[in-house]
Amino acid sequence: MESNVTPIEAKEQLKSKKFGQLMRIEITNENKKTSDDKNSNIFFELSLDDINHVIWLLDETPKVVFAISGKISHEFDDFATILLGFEDNKSVIISLNWVTTNPKQNCNIICSTGEISLNLLSQELTDNDQKDNALKVAEAAFLSSQKGIPIYLELK
Repeated sequence: MESNVTPIEAKEQLKSKKFGQLMRIEITNENKKTSDDKNSNIFFELSLDDINHVIWLLDETPKVVFAISGKISHEFDDFATILLGFEDNKSVIISLNWVTTNPKQNCNIICSTGEISLNLLSQELTDNDQKDNALKVAEAAFLSSQKGIPIYLELK
């Protein structure tokens, strides 16, 4: 397992297939909710950076989105799980929550012969032009969580 690499190193390792074929990416994003605004939305406030990272890492957008969410501590959803499906059966699982108070944003990239581990808490992507697509994916995830159905996407 390659630990604590930068996103740029992880992207290079994926492209070179250093650890074989990509199977899935798992992201855990836990952070304390900073306000009690009833209009807060975990999909738009917590998942956008994660979705943006994934689109950048894979150089592609998801084809299908499915999400579930729930409430524990607030009137609004304070936890969610998003499943993104890509070409060639690659999948991404993003687990979000505002319940736990210990901030973390980890990414594990599971490949056929090894894993890559990143800490995304302090990593930002400044050269990604996919923010509009990330927002569309977050909107689809929110819709999926409300309707209980997968949302199929055709993004560019």
